[in-house]
Amino acid sequence: MTPSLLTRLAALETTRAAAPIRLTPEKGEEAARRYEATLHDDDPCSPEAEAYFATATVHQLASDYDAMLKGAPAPWL
Repeated sequence: MTPSLLTRLAALETTRAAAPIRLTPEKGEEAARRYEATLHDDDPCSPEAEAYFATATVHQLASDYDAMLKGAPAPWL
């Protein structure tokens, strides 16, 4: 998208009125439970990947990510 189109879309989104969501306390608690239950559903992180992310520096993460974008395998594989 062009910058002018992005600016126009952003302006439209800021002026759009959104209806507030009103939940009863029970429904709010249920929504919170469902949200918490789905937090790690799509997290297929292996123990090796978790160890890598726990110990890698920001510079190392950036350079490894750049290499992965160029086709290198993930460093934890």
